[in-house]
Amino acid sequence: SRTARFVTPLVNSPGRDGPPAEEKIVDSAQVLAQFRFEDGRFGVYDFSGDQYFSYARSPRVLVRGERGEIENETVRWLLDPASGVSARLERADTGHGGNLEGYFHRGYTLGGEWVYRNPFAPGRLADDEIAIATALEKMAAYAEGGPDFYSLAEAAQDRYLDLLMEQSLRTGQPAASVTQPWAAGA
Repeated sequence: SRTARFVTPLVNSPGRDGPPAEEKIVDSAQVLAQFRFEDGRFGVYDFSGDQYFSYARSPRVLVRGERGEIENETVRWLLDPASGVSARLERADTGHGGNLEGYFHRGYTLGGEWVYRNPFAPGRLADDEIAIATALEKMAAYAEGGPDFYSLAEAAQDRYLDLLMEQSLRTGQPAASVTQPWAAGA
């Protein structure tokens, strides 16, 4: 992992208590990390905590694979080597434009097909709350003898990579990983 932090000025954002009383310039920290894996894969971590509340920052997602990519709401893929196509992920929420069902997240469609349906609809939950509810539901199923969904080995590896990022930030040097005891269980 090679990691760097960049601090730039940004107008202060709302917080959990709402918008700030007055405009003020604050520091915005962005963390960039590069990960190179032995199998040739490459990952980039690009994160700024401001994206949670700032009206001037937005979340970004870029996932690339050998046959396509997801860039924010746009999905591009190959049907065959000469045929590339794209479609938008469309978020479906109720309670807008005269819809009287109440406000909740219904799911996502891609090219007119449902690719995700919120299993907790019509609960009025934020995206993070839906993710937590999903994890709790899957943990309950696992505790009752069902399949695991995020093993201790996977969690330990994710935290290990996070610690390597922190080490690289602290030292200013790349941090190399070594095989960990939980690797056999991953």
